[in-house]
Amino acid sequence: MRLPRSTVAAAPVLVALLAACAETLPPTARPLLPGHLADSLSTLTTLVQTQTYLSFRVLGPMSAVPGASDTAPIFPDSMLRRVFHWDAGTHQYASPPQDTVGGPASGVRFVLYAPDTTAGLPIEPTVQVGQADLLDASVTDTTRLRVFATGGAPMTTIDFTMRGRFAPDSLSAFYDGCLFDALARSACLTGTVVQRLESGDTIVTVAGIGSVTGQFLTYTVGIRLGATQIVQAVDLVVEEPELGETVRFFGTLAVQGSTPSANLSVTVNGLPFATIQGQGTLTIRGPNNLPLSDAEDALLNVLFALPGRLLDTGRALARPGQRILSG
Repeated sequence: MRLPRSTVAAAPVLVALLAACAETLPPTARPLLPGHLADSLSTLTTLVQTQTYLSFRVLGPMSAVPGASDTAPIFPDSMLRRVFHWDAGTHQYASPPQDTVGGPASGVRFVLYAPDTTAGLPIEPTVQVGQADLLDASVTDTTRLRVFATGGAPMTTIDFTMRGRFAPDSLSAFYDGCLFDALARSACLTGTVVQRLESGDTIVTVAGIGSVTGQFLTYTVGIRLGATQIVQAVDLVVEEPELGETVRFFGTLAVQGSTPSANLSVTVNGLPFATIQGQGTLTIRGPNNLPLSDAEDALLNVLFALPGRLLDTGRALARPGQRILSG
């Protein structure tokens, strides 16, 4: 049986068109186990949303200790072993002179309370949820502050050291440590956080490496906080050693007033996987505009939120240093 003449004549043209289309589609890649990667990376989000961490985050700006120094020894002898409680009358932490027992020998202890994260204060009447020890961990020629906070159910622990230069409105600090809980969820981060003022805007950058439930991170996240616009730039690389896979998330996100705009890309082993782009309405596109699976969509949402978590974590860890080591 023969095809009609018109079909025979059109066949070479159709083949040429299909070949041309194939040539315009670049090679792409998809994550091997997107659901597993999303679950692993979301561990950081889980840990920084625990009541222990949120109460520590609220404590940070209020953690000043009278007589503290930016050089070792950090705390005067009169402050060692002090325990700071929330004073509902003055709405601040206080340690009466008679409250000189129960705290750590090398530092002070702050009681952590159920937090009002919007107001940035403990909820009154207060309910204790844990404690945070601020310790002098200085070594020769290096002044270091250690934060060791515990509380919650399951028990959550924050254990970090920090050092650097601190001022009320700027800082350049190095942090190193882990957040973990009794369910063996952990996130360990080593990096720097820099905050400065420029033309009335606040610029904050965090950069470093980390490990979140077996996934290795390299990250740089910067944000410029202006009166009418917020701009965030991100370059985040996730190494999955067991799979021999590298996922990179990079680009910019801006919010002008209430209008977002984004130009973000995700690659897998250097090949395009997905983009998040647009102004006003952000659109997620898969490789060559193909649809994403539910697991891939979940991974993109985790990647989209992760830079903000890393930025906020770096700033939260630096705040006790800013309050205590600013001289």
